[in-house]
Amino acid sequence: MTMLKMKSAIYRMARKIRPVLPYGILANLAQWFQGYAHEPDFKVFDWLAEARGLVLDVGASRGQSALSVLRRTRRIRVFSVEPNYKHRWSLLLIGLLHPFRYRFRMVAAGDEFTRKTLFVPGRRASGLSAQGSLDPAEFEKDYVHQRLAASGFDASNRAAYRQVSVSVIPLDSLERQPALIKLDVEGFEHQALFGLEKTLEQYSPALLIEINNTERWIPFLHSLGYGFYRYDESDGCLRPFDDAHAPLNIFCLHQGNEDPVTRTLLGNVRI
Repeated sequence: MTMLKMKSAIYRMARKIRPVLPYGILANLAQWFQGYAHEPDFKVFDWLAEARGLVLDVGASRGQSALSVLRRTRRIRVFSVEPNYKHRWSLLLIGLLHPFRYRFRMVAAGDEFTRKTLFVPGRRASGLSAQGSLDPAEFEKDYVHQRLAASGFDASNRAAYRQVSVSVIPLDSLERQPALIKLDVEGFEHQALFGLEKTLEQYSPALLIEINNTERWIPFLHSLGYGFYRYDESDGCLRPFDDAHAPLNIFCLHQGNEDPVTRTLLGNVRI
């Protein structure tokens, strides 16, 4: 069977079983078979196809970032952190697809051991769970209102949020040595980074962080010696970060880190 026919058969099957299987599982299966990067920035992992090391995937959601990494590399391992138990089955699927390179834990990243409320917009099957945040002020931003409105959700309606109690831990407590940390935590970036302070000081891993509240955490990372870059999809390289281009994610790289992952990324920086 050709790859095209196989994909068509998968899509036909997916339409039949959609009422039974959660959206995250179907989306992960589609992404795994097609092998696409869910965001352009993750194409940088093509440069790291033969690299070794650990990627700490913070704010995993259904695992789309983990799949983008695992399908574009051969030796990199991924450890995901995600507080929303709705995504547990989707992450378990990734573990079945990549049993030797993938692990996950159902907790949130913060700067202390505690429990907090995760605010999740929409109904359980609405597909908006990736927009969940531990910071309710996140939903007061105009661009968040617009993003949710495009999906038919009124962000000003507080009664429409699901509130889920979740465990929060400082990720320093995992005692991992990541080569790269991906951070997508919807307004909780500075707390997550403060909970990683020892890891950042000791290992200076590369960071891939979604643009959000940069005034809170860029000064902190700058004080640790990090430089900031954006992915230029048109030229397939990294360029120094500037607000004018409004990228989706920022790459934070430490010049003093000799890890092959950081050196490869810095080697693809163009001025």
